[in-house]
Amino acid sequence: MPEPMEITSDYIKSLAERIGPEIINIRRDLHKHPELSFQEHRTSALIGQILTDWGVEYTTGWAKTGIVGQITGGLTSDKVIAIRADMDALPITEKTDLPFSSVHEGIMHSCGHDVHMSCLLGAIYILNHTKSSWGGIVKFIFQPGEEKLPGGASFLIEEGVLTNPKPDLILGQHVQPNMEAGTAGICPGNSMASCDEIYITITGKGGHAGMPHLCIDPIQVASHFLIASQSLISKEKAPFAPAVLSFGKVNTLGGATNIIPDEIRLEGTLRCMDEELRIHLWERIKVLLKAQCAAFGADFVLNIEKGYPCLINQVEASGQWIKYAADYIGNENIMHVPPRLTSEDFAYYSQQIPACFYRLGTGRSSNVHTPEFKVDEHAITTGAGLMAWLSIRFLQYT
Repeated sequence: MPEPMEITSDYIKSLAERIGPEIINIRRDLHKHPELSFQEHRTSALIGQILTDWGVEYTTGWAKTGIVGQITGGLTSDKVIAIRADMDALPITEKTDLPFSSVHEGIMHSCGHDVHMSCLLGAIYILNHTKSSWGGIVKFIFQPGEEKLPGGASFLIEEGVLTNPKPDLILGQHVQPNMEAGTAGICPGNSMASCDEIYITITGKGGHAGMPHLCIDPIQVASHFLIASQSLISKEKAPFAPAVLSFGKVNTLGGATNIIPDEIRLEGTLRCMDEELRIHLWERIKVLLKAQCAAFGADFVLNIEKGYPCLINQVEASGQWIKYAADYIGNENIMHVPPRLTSEDFAYYSQQIPACFYRLGTGRSSNVHTPEFKVDEHAITTGAGLMAWLSIRFLQYT
């Protein structure tokens, strides 16, 4: 093994520039061949072949398609840092006109997971080339199924990804459109919301609309519930406790202008930044729905599908992240990232061990999860080098 040397940000940047063209080409290949959650077979095979070519050891089959490996430094240390990228694409038809647009109709890397994987590969390359000069272990995780409940992170945790060895900290990186390439940011503390899916069926008694006295109108019951449900957000939580209860789908089967249906189905989402509030609102939704249905003589079935928990960036580690990231990209390129009520299954890791989930600026674009989403590929070189630099610095100083 080569003699250890002082690792500077300039040296990491030089390695990132060296591997940059290769990982950008990898990103384009991944973007062209997206795969849906837990179906990332080609993606996994490609990543595995690259790691094999680079002489990096790994294991496969995590939640079917995931890849996990580790790089051990040449200096003495018992510290362990984990770095993670998600692998899956979304069921969206691409409208970017890029020369490497998706060849799979109706599937697109519209959340930047192709960028996440490429940056992680670049970081692995850098870490593997500098391992004689740092101590400890970097565990790398290519995780399937972030976009689909219950989330690939939950399966990997069950399969032991946070053991043997247990990381002291896990880092995750996510693209951020409309933050310039070359910038990055973090939100310390509770940064992303829990996300639960709500499915409700209200059953009344259908009949002729001209004879409503012979019916139990489920549409009327649903309307009362939908309006009353917003009081849970406006009156039953602290004013500065972020939470959203939204219903995006309301359907009856069949029907006509002069028919009161037998049933109506509602689908919605509950998002909270506090786990105790989340559990409280589950119960309050049930109580409120039961009361509204009882008032009109209707029946109901309620299913709350538990989703991802709140994502917590450990405050102390977030402070260190800001310092280390500024050393790499400059104070002027560290952005303030506010908390948001979107969700991410990286939250599962953050509930188990200290975590930092940060944003990588990818330039002007429509938002993620849209058909027009694009990235400034200069961000990929920055993201690879930054992830490697952060890993080394956290190993040295945590």
